[in-house]
Amino acid sequence: MTSIRRTAFMWLAGLMATIGICAATTSYLLVRNEASDFLDNQLRQIALYVGDTPSAPAAGRVDGVAHDPEDDFVIQVWNSVGQPLQQSDHSIAVPRQQTTGLADISAADNNWRVYTLVTPDRTVQVSQEMSVRQELAANAALQAALPIAVLIPLSLLTLSWIIDRIMARLNSLAFAITSRDAAADDPVPTDDVPAEVIPFVSSINLLLARLRALLERQRQFISDAAHELRTPLSALQIQIDNLRHDDRDGRFSQRLSELEAGIGRSTSLVTKLLRLARYDAREPAPAPGPIDLAQLAVDTIARLTPLAGSRSIDLGITRRDEAVTIGALADFEIILDNLLENAVRYTTPGGTVDVAVEVAGPEARIEIRDTGPGIAEEEMPLVFERFFRARPQDSEGSGLGLAIAKAAAERQGARVALAMRQDGPGLVACLVVRLVSMKASHKFPPK
Repeated sequence: MTSIRRTAFMWLAGLMATIGICAATTSYLLVRNEASDFLDNQLRQIALYVGDTPSAPAAGRVDGVAHDPEDDFVIQVWNSVGQPLQQSDHSIAVPRQQTTGLADISAADNNWRVYTLVTPDRTVQVSQEMSVRQELAANAALQAALPIAVLIPLSLLTLSWIIDRIMARLNSLAFAITSRDAAADDPVPTDDVPAEVIPFVSSINLLLARLRALLERQRQFISDAAHELRTPLSALQIQIDNLRHDDRDGRFSQRLSELEAGIGRSTSLVTKLLRLARYDAREPAPAPGPIDLAQLAVDTIARLTPLAGSRSIDLGITRRDEAVTIGALADFEIILDNLLENAVRYTTPGGTVDVAVEVAGPEARIEIRDTGPGIAEEEMPLVFERFFRARPQDSEGSGLGLAIAKAAAERQGARVALAMRQDGPGLVACLVVRLVSMKASHKFPPK
């Protein structure tokens, strides 16, 4: 088990130590070279002007050694009566000081730092331009800052690499969590997790365990309730059939029909709840196989034709591009049944519901267009929620059909979408699937 804190401390300590050693070494070498040149020039001038010879040539013209003339000292020597004995540069006249010590004066259009030594037999005065000292200080500062300036971006790059190296393990943990299937029962592994993150991962595992238990209880409740309700509903249906058989004079026929319709709606609701519970439980889908989408649309229309006929709704297919996809036929039947049943139930009597199978590139679209009232824009994001019923809410339905269609589509890797018609009132429900083969398209003439 490793620690992020210890790893970061070791890497950063090593980085800072490396930066310090490199900066100190580079600054030492640069400043040493600068100081060496300056001191070498001092040795040269001391050698040139030591002694009491009455005259000396101008600076820079005796030994031919390459140097910066600005670094030269101005050396002046006077005897006891003030007569010049020696001067390094006759073009520069620095006034003679009367007392021993250091002074700052201005002469020959420059500022000078002057040291004067007054003795009974002579006066020695050594002057240096102030700009030389300022240049030396500036060069020393620049040379000290140069390695730091070079190492800062390098250290930032190194630090970025260190952080990426440390965070890579956290990123891999995050990827492992996000890539887990919702139905996975095993906890998040902590084998390669940093020590500081283990309590967090353990909390996630505990929360996942509680969530799984809660979801399992909910699924089990829905499944148990559906199974428990199906038995008495079936028994009621049998009793109604018996009563209708015994109702020879037809006195209870209408009431029995109403009761039978109510039981039918209850049975449909229970069946849908059970189906949703199975989708929520992520049960494996039936074995996939080739599905002829055009034939699927035709079969779905045939199943709902009686319902459309009872409502005087013109139901038919307007386009049938031949296309084949791979999936579980039962899930695709559930999707289309719910979409088409919704269109028929919400379309006003005398309206039209058209189905079209259209191939577009690698995908096929099964569109269901109705002439109903459509769905308000503010309700559109809610239509796939369970038990949500768009206006008018007095229409038949449980509010589970679209939720079931979406769950089945997600299990088959398909997409379901709803949109208002642009060519008039009504709604367009669309199922988009990926094709495995395509054939020539056929267009049926409009009805």
